[in-house]
Amino acid sequence: MTLRGFLALVVAGLALVGAASGPTGATLARFTDAAAVGASIASDTLAPPSGVAATGGAAIGLSWTPTVDTYASGYQLLRSATSGSGHALVATITPATSSSTTDSPGTGTWFYLMRSVYQSWLSIPTTEVSATVSAPITTALAACTTTAADTSGAGDNNGYQSNPARACVNDSSDATDSSSGTGGTQSCGTGSTPDTRKDRHRFWGFAHGVPGTASAIDGITVRADIGMNNNGGSTAVCAQLSWDGGSTWTTMKSLAIGGTAEATYTFGGAADLWGRTWTAAQLSATNLRVRLINASSQTNKRFDLDYVAVSVTYRP
Repeated sequence: MTLRGFLALVVAGLALVGAASGPTGATLARFTDAAAVGASIASDTLAPPSGVAATGGAAIGLSWTPTVDTYASGYQLLRSATSGSGHALVATITPATSSSTTDSPGTGTWFYLMRSVYQSWLSIPTTEVSATVSAPITTALAACTTTAADTSGAGDNNGYQSNPARACVNDSSDATDSSSGTGGTQSCGTGSTPDTRKDRHRFWGFAHGVPGTASAIDGITVRADIGMNNNGGSTAVCAQLSWDGGSTWTTMKSLAIGGTAEATYTFGGAADLWGRTWTAAQLSATNLRVRLINASSQTNKRFDLDYVAVSVTYRP
């Protein structure tokens, strides 16, 4: 290589170095990302419960099919006295698997809506449903028409042995239990089980007039007009009700008896269900029965029974 050729190569190299660094030392770069990113957003509408229904009576019973959205936390129940407007929140019901509730708004016709709830999110309201809480009706006192003594494990096993039918007429002529059994105590027994040492007698055939269409039974009242031959010792009369013709009995209700003159004693009341829920069919003249148990610390105590009658408080 000649000297001229060598010098040409050196000059060309210096030119390339200057072009790479430049007067400010800047560097150019290119970045390439070959990855592709995809995303989607789903939406949902909180569904209300379905199939809402309301039934009336002494209170309003509501039922529904739970919302299909299992993430819901529960429901809002809204009530109004006016159809189509004025609905206000009266209850929040949890969990979302709930399918019934009871509301006691008082007498009148009431209109309901429901909504599903999830945090601060509310569904649209359901279709409005309504039901009526009817005013209670108390029947007149109805006397018994038939009686029978308990004749096994019941003290002397003869109940009101003298003129028992007189207990079904309010006329001051008495059925008489001349001896209340054995065991000197005024306790009639425990719970629904009478003391086997005490006389018992059953009464039925009460024509109280509760219709078979009654929507609810609120209470049952038993009246017994009773006197005694003397005021010595401690004395009680207890009452039970049966809803199945005497096979099963409620817990006994006990009242202390004082004084020899005939007096009216009341067991139960217009709002007393005797510890159970009743149907109209269970109040029929055959099914509804009253049992009276006589108990005294004096085993020779005489009980005089003038009248046994029943009234029922119900909702039409």
